[in-house]
Amino acid sequence: MNTEQAARPPQDVRIRALRRKKNIAVALLALAGTVLVVSFTLGRLFPHWGFELAAAMAEAALVGGLADWFAVVALFRHPLGQRWIPHTAIIPAKKDSIGRSLADFICNHFLAKDQVLARLESVDVASRLARKLADDASAQLIGDKLTAAVPHLLGLLDSEPLHRFIHDAARSRLQRVDLSGVAAFGLRQLTLDGRHEALVDEALGYVRDALQSPETHRNISERAAKEVWGILRYARLDEMIANRIADKLVAGLTSLVTEMSMDRDHEMRQRIAGEIDGLIGRLESDEEFRVRVNEFRDRLLDQAELASYLRSLWDDLLAWLQEDVRKPDSQIRARLAHGTQRLGARLLASEEMRSWINGAVIETLEPMIDPLRGKARSFITERVQRWSAEELTRELELSIGGDLQYIRYNGTAIGALIGGLIFAVMHGIQTLTG
Repeated sequence: MNTEQAARPPQDVRIRALRRKKNIAVALLALAGTVLVVSFTLGRLFPHWGFELAAAMAEAALVGGLADWFAVVALFRHPLGQRWIPHTAIIPAKKDSIGRSLADFICNHFLAKDQVLARLESVDVASRLARKLADDASAQLIGDKLTAAVPHLLGLLDSEPLHRFIHDAARSRLQRVDLSGVAAFGLRQLTLDGRHEALVDEALGYVRDALQSPETHRNISERAAKEVWGILRYARLDEMIANRIADKLVAGLTSLVTEMSMDRDHEMRQRIAGEIDGLIGRLESDEEFRVRVNEFRDRLLDQAELASYLRSLWDDLLAWLQEDVRKPDSQIRARLAHGTQRLGARLLASEEMRSWINGAVIETLEPMIDPLRGKARSFITERVQRWSAEELTRELELSIGGDLQYIRYNGTAIGALIGGLIFAVMHGIQTLTG
């Protein structure tokens, strides 16, 4: 039940209210008729201008009330069931025309593009949204609502048929991927215009820093010393010599890495670039190598351990999420609320972004206005056409019939006043000319 239906009184209450107002109008007509008969009779028995005035007012009231009764009834049905009277039962006879006119009125005066766009511009959707998001209570409410939906969503995701479907779909899709071609494309994009040089610089810088670390230097020296000493111990050379040799090896390696990191034209770097180019060439043109790469892809996808490992990661994530959202101090809830509030604050602070959002809303809705207006016109017209004449007449009479009864009240009262005025004028003329 919508708000309008909830606010509207029940139909039986509306029927009783309409009947009560009709009875009042009939009572006024009966009163006018009674006064007319009594005053006319008394005027004949006891001639006096007062009885004549009362009779004139009652007669005019009776005529006015009956005329307005005819007008009101003629809107909804044939008065006294007389179908021969023209221009009666107007609403049932013009039902479809009324529907089209109503649709045109609403669409032309309320849904015109200029009016809708002006309304959209005045609404300032972005500012309203930003203020709503930035409000602490609203942000908390959004966080609560989203967090409350998480368990249900996770329950849907934690479904064995869904897992099998996603796994089979992903596996089927990945098996159609040319892994060698993808790798070749990725490497070619990486090396295009020397883009890989920055990556090589980072890697060499990391190795250089690691080699220059005293701890790393000591570990490598100790390992090298053990290996060298294993060879030279038969010559009974001092272990110190082996340590010095290891130091020289480490120092030489560090120097080489430093030179490579400082000189992009270094021979070793050129060899690295050549190896990458060779690998790209093999990935693109060596059919046997391409087959081997794709066979590796298939073997990897067929590994049950990989699927099991990925599933365990997914299960752990779901379990953590399920546990967190049930906590009063849920991190997810707090982050959602905080993120919502920050988003609202940033929108409030950015006039440019709000203007962009408002413009996007208008640009999105503007092409939809005319088609939707046409659909609204068709909907109203078709809805009225689907109503039976009796249904439409009953609904309209219950909606506006009570107010129309006031026309009958006024017709009776105004008729009495006009009758009295006419009598006074005529009586005055008669007195002056008598």
